[in-house]
Amino acid sequence: MDITNTAKEIFINDDSLISTSIEEIKFNKDEHGETQIQITISGFSKKSKFSKIGLLFNNIVEFNFYYNSDYIFYNIEAYKLIYFDNQIYLSLDPDESTDDKSENDSDFILAKRLELLL
Repeated sequence: MDITNTAKEIFINDDSLISTSIEEIKFNKDEHGETQIQITISGFSKKSKFSKIGLLFNNIVEFNFYYNSDYIFYNIEAYKLIYFDNQIYLSLDPDESTDDKSENDSDFILAKRLELLL
């Protein structure tokens, strides 16, 4: 299901990504040889309509992930989800001083299409 321009409205209240966990990040190629990123997320609130989801990012414009074995992988404590210029942006380590995309955001994906996999 394409949620590119509605994702921000989907992941609110009981369905928020806050306090969920990333189980897996997979990098693949689509049928045209373009990079895809699939993130599997679980641990939603018992009140959520989700238990486990996949977010499939297509037409990747830019991404950046950092890993260090000194830190737990990967509990979502904050995130930034923005739709602008016909693109979807997700930062899992956002600069919380702004609601816009920031050069201080980390662990982010900027893509032209986002699908929700249930």
